[in-house]
Amino acid sequence: MKSQERKNKEDKALKKTLLRYEGKRISLFSVVFTWEDGSESTREIVKHPGAVAILPIDKDGNLIFIKQWRIATEEILLEIPAGTLEPPEPPKDCAIRELQEEVGFKPRSLIPLGGFFTAPGFCNEFIHFFLAQDLEISHLKAEDTDGIDIVVVSLEEALRWASNGKIRDGKTLSALLLYQLWRSHLKR
Repeated sequence: MKSQERKNKEDKALKKTLLRYEGKRISLFSVVFTWEDGSESTREIVKHPGAVAILPIDKDGNLIFIKQWRIATEEILLEIPAGTLEPPEPPKDCAIRELQEEVGFKPRSLIPLGGFFTAPGFCNEFIHFFLAQDLEISHLKAEDTDGIDIVVVSLEEALRWASNGKIRDGKTLSALLLYQLWRSHLKR
């Protein structure tokens, strides 16, 4: 079955959407399909308000990463600064806020680099990517940023870390690719 055929089939099915959990940032729904033959199937979907991820570049061209403990993975991960949108907050405003909260800088230049769905098989979270340049010191205090370590690294070293598995965070790997594409486009 082709993708459009699958969409059409789901559009025609009788659907029942059940809220299973509603949290501070996410909600979990079960979507029950009743097909033409009377059989049923269920899809579980996580609804998320969306997020931003920022690749900050310092005046020397180095990348600013963070290291932080992530309870879901039970690991300390090397990542770019990021955060969840607080609707109706625009992504650009969220990016500026998160950068100030997590690394203590405000960008004079914030360039959109695109975005992606994090796990479209079960979640609607979309991350908006930004390149932050011309940084000025500007701290905002947030309640959950006490355990963040700042890591300043060259692009070359970051790419080595990406290739050898030291960077295992999907948004950070994606940001490195988007940054490389942006840089190569500028050189044309």
